[in-house]
Amino acid sequence: MKLRTTLSTIAALALAVSLAACGDDGDDGAAAADGGAITIEMGDMYFEPDSITVPAGEVIEVELDNVGASEHDLVLDDGTDTGTVPPGESTTVEIGPFDESTTGWCSVPGHQSSGMELDINVE
Repeated sequence: MKLRTTLSTIAALALAVSLAACGDDGDDGAAAADGGAITIEMGDMYFEPDSITVPAGEVIEVELDNVGASEHDLVLDDGTDTGTVPPGESTTVEIGPFDESTTGWCSVPGHQSSGMELDINVE
C-alpha cells in the first residue's frame, strides 16, 4: 500500500512539474521597443515576437534574424522593405516613425497567407 501511495505522489509531482513547464509564462508574443531597438526572429512562417509596441513618432532600429530554412523579408505599408534575408543571416533596418498601428509581413509568396505577419502597435 505504501508503494502505491509513493508512486501516486511521484506521478502527481511529475505532472505538476510538467504543467508548470508548459504553463503561461506571461509572454503573449509581444515586445516593446526598448531604447529604440528590438530584435525579431524570422522563422519558417513566423515572426517572433509577432507583435511589437513602439512609441509614437519615433524611429526604431530592428534587427531581423533569419533562423528559417528559406529567405524572408519584412515589408510595411509605408513602403519599407528590408529586402530578402538569406537563411542564417541577419539585417538591421530602421522603421518608423509611426502615428498609428500597422501590420508588416513577409512578401515571399505564400508566407503572409501562412500567417507570417508582424503587428506594430503604437503607444
